[in-house]
Amino acid sequence: MFLRQSTASQSVAIGPFVDETDFKTAETALTINNTDIKLVVNGGASANKNSGGGTHRVNGVYGITLDATDTATVGEMEISVVVSGALPVFHKYRVLEEAVYDALFAASAPGYVANASGKCGAD
Repeated sequence: MFLRQSTASQSVAIGPFVDETDFKTAETALTINNTDIKLVVNGGASANKNSGGGTHRVNGVYGITLDATDTATVGEMEISVVVSGALPVFHKYRVLEEAVYDALFAASAPGYVANASGKCGAD
């Protein structure tokens, strides 16, 4: 999934969280704090999510909202959550520069023009 650099209120789903003893039951009542949510950007040191925890959505999947601090750096972001009662959960995201994100995903996104000249017999 792609995220927009330095942008507040980007909601993402993370999970499912399953029981650490039976490995199958969806955990729907976990308390996930921002300090349980670790961010690793471009292979650097881990840091706690800036603020706000996780809220259960459905079937063990939780929603978290990333802010401008969380998404300040362009590149690969790995989010990991380790919380008592559930197996650890990991997800990877890609933070894109604002202009690139907008060109691809904004309401009036033009996309990028690809020059196919000379490729695969397109001439």
